Amino acid sequence: MRHRLWMPNATRALGLLALMTGLLSGCGSSTPSNNQTYTVSGNLTGLSSGTSIVLGVNGQSQTLTQSGGFTTALTLNTGASYSLAITSQPTGETCAVSNGSGTIASSNINNIQIACSPNPAQTYTIGGQLSGLNGSIVLQDNSGDNLSLSASGAFTFATPLVNQAAYNVSVLTQPVGQTCSLASAAGTVQGANVSNVAVSCTNNPPPTYTIGGSLVGLPSGDSVVLQDNGGNNLTLNNNGGFTFTTALGAQASYTVSVATQPTQVTCSVTSGTGTATANVTNVQVTCAVNAYSIGGTLSGLNSGTSVVLQNNGGDNLTLTNSGSFTFSQNVTAGQPYAATVLNQPAHQVCTVTNGSGTASATVSNVAVSCVAGPEYVYVANGGSSTVSQYTIGTNGALTAMSPATVATGSYPFYVTVDPSSRYVYVVNKNSNNVSQYTIGSNGALTPMSTATVAAGSSPSAMTIDPSGRYAYVVDYLKGPGAILQYTIGAGGALTPMSTASVATGLHPQFITVDPTGKYAYVVNNGDGTVSQYTIGSNGALTPMSPATVVAGTGTSYVTIDPTGQYAYVANISSNNVSQYTIGATGALTPMSPATVMAGYSPVSVTVDPTGKYAYVANLNGHNVSQYTIGTNGALTPMASPNTTVPAGSNPFTITTDPSGQYVYMTNGGDDTVSQYTIGAGGVLTPMSTPTAMAGSGPTGIAVAQP
Repeated sequence: MRHRLWMPNATRALGLLALMTGLLSGCGSSTPSNNQTYTVSGNLTGLSSGTSIVLGVNGQSQTLTQSGGFTTALTLNTGASYSLAITSQPTGETCAVSNGSGTIASSNINNIQIACSPNPAQTYTIGGQLSGLNGSIVLQDNSGDNLSLSASGAFTFATPLVNQAAYNVSVLTQPVGQTCSLASAAGTVQGANVSNVAVSCTNNPPPTYTIGGSLVGLPSGDSVVLQDNGGNNLTLNNNGGFTFTTALGAQASYTVSVATQPTQVTCSVTSGTGTATANVTNVQVTCAVNAYSIGGTLSGLNSGTSVVLQNNGGDNLTLTNSGSFTFSQNVTAGQPYAATVLNQPAHQVCTVTNGSGTASATVSNVAVSCVAGPEYVYVANGGSSTVSQYTIGTNGALTAMSPATVATGSYPFYVTVDPSSRYVYVVNKNSNNVSQYTIGSNGALTPMSTATVAAGSSPSAMTIDPSGRYAYVVDYLKGPGAILQYTIGAGGALTPMSTASVATGLHPQFITVDPTGKYAYVVNNGDGTVSQYTIGSNGALTPMSPATVVAGTGTSYVTIDPTGQYAYVANISSNNVSQYTIGATGALTPMSPATVMAGYSPVSVTVDPTGKYAYVANLNGHNVSQYTIGTNGALTPMASPNTTVPAGSNPFTITTDPSGQYVYMTNGGDDTVSQYTIGAGGVLTPMSTPTAMAGSGPTGIAVAQP
C-alpha cells in the first residue's frame, strides 16, 4: 500500500523552490555551439517485482517498474546541467542514486546508477590494502567520502553502500615524491563488504634538469662546439638558444666550456658553472672575431728625430728610437693591415717592408728601415718643354742641379714621383704622352729606355697608387673625359691595362688616390663634379654609385688628407674650396658647410703631412690661402694677418715636402718657385730667398725623398 507523505506548508514551499531550481538548471545557461543534443540514461538494480520507483529528472517525473537500463526523457545540449533524484521510493525498499547530477559535455550520459535494497537497507563497506606509502595520501570513493591515510595497511571508507551500489576508488592527492596506482578499484557491491581494493605506492624517479643558455656573436657559416662536464658535445651553427642533450640529476654540478673554437673567432662562457636545482637557461656564450696586434722593428732612425707610422690610414704611432714597436689598435681577423710612413724624419727616408697583408695571427715582422738621403724637387715647365730639377738644402732652399733641366715632350703640364722615389713621370699635354725617368743617386733624372708612353688626346695630370704598382692619367679631351690606366713594371715603365681607360665627367683636370690605395677621385673642370672610383685588386677603376658628387664651378684640383678621411677640391671659378668626408665605402659626402671661401681663382690645394693645415694657391690672387683643419676635417681660415701669404705671379701648383717642414709652389706668371717654411700653427714664412728660378711657364711640381 502506497502512502502519501504530508508536508507542512514551509516544507512544501522549499520543495517547490527546489523543483523550480531544477527546471531552471535543466534549461541551461550556455548557448550551444550547434544543434547536437545528448541523452541521460543509467541502470536500476534491486527493484522488487510488482513495485515501482518515481524519479524527478530536472523536475519532471518518470516512473520505473523494473530493474535494468533506463533512459530519461531529457535531450540536452552541451553545457546544460542535469539532476536526477528519487521522489517516491518503492514499497518496502530504499533506493539510492549514484552519479545523479552533472553537466553535459559532448556525449550521452549513461553512468547513473540506482540501487534498491529491502527496507531497512543492508549496507556494505568499501576498503582494501595500501602498500609502499612514504608520506600521506588522500583517497576518494565515488568522487567523495575523502579518506586520508599516512601509513600502509588496511583501510575502509567511512560511508557504506547498499547492495548493487557502484563504487569507484581514486587517488585525490598523491604523496610527495611518490605515485600510487590502483587495482580492483571500481565495481558494484555484491551483497558483501568490498575489501580487495589495492593501492600500491612507489617512489618517483629523482628529478633531472637540462643545461642550456644562449649563443651570440657567432659569424654566419661558422660553428662552435660546446661541452658540459667535459663531454656531451654540442655543435652550434647559429646564434640563439641551446640545450645540452644530457640532463643532470638534482644537485649535480655542471661546467660548460668551449671544446672547439670557430675559425679566427674566440668564444667565451659566462654563468657556465653551478649546481642543478632547476632547468638551467642562463649560460651565456659570447663569440668575437679575433683581433691581432700589428708590429715589427724600426731601424736606422737618427737620434733626436722621429717618424710617424700609420696602420690602415690611421692608428698613428710616433717613434723616437729604433727598436720594436706595436700599433695600439689590433686588427680583426680576416681584415687587411697596411703599415705606412705618415711623417718621415727630417732628412731621412723610412721605407716599410712586410707592411701589408691579412691579419690571421699576431704580426711582428713589419720592418721599417730609415736611411739618410737628400730631397729633390722637380718642376714641369710648360713653356720650355723641360723639367727643372733641384736639391733641397738643410734649410729647405732649392738649389738647381747640374744640369738644371731635362727635356720632356711638348708642353709638360704635370709631374709626379712614385712612392719609392725611384721614378718620375711627366704628363705632356700637347704631345699626348708621358715622359718616364729614373732618379739617379744624386737625384738627377735619366729617361728610361722607353722614354715616353702614349696618353690620350690631351693629358693633364697623373697619380700613382701607394703601392707603386698602378698609374692613372686624366685625359682632358677624350670622350667627354677619361682616365687612362697603367701598370708599373719592375723598372718603372708604364704599360696600359687590358681595360685601357674608364670614363669621367666633362674635361677632367686632376686625379688623386687615397692613402689606402682603395679609392680614386677625379675633378671634372667642365661640369663642376668629382668622379669617384674604387680600385680593384688588379688596379682597375670601377665607378662608385653614385659615380659623381657635385663640387664648385671650374673644379681644378683634389687632394686627400693623410688620414684618408677627408677630401678637398679647389674650384677656380667659384673662388672656394669644397670639403668632403670619405665614407667607409670611399664615397664623398659634403661637409656642413660644403665649401669655404678661398682667394681669387683657387687652382690647387695641399695638406701638410700632419693633417693639421691646408694651403690653397690662388692663381689670380697671387697668394696662398692658409687654413687649419678641425677634428671633423672642416677648414677654418687662419686668423688675420695669416689668412693669406704672398706668392709670385699666377701661382699654380702647391705641395709640401714629406718631412712637413717646407712648402713649394710654381708661379707661372714669373717663371719661379715660391719656397716657404712651415712655422708654429702652420703659418707659412717665405724663406730668406723667397723664390727659385724655374723654366718658362712652370706648372706641376713634385718632391722626391729617396
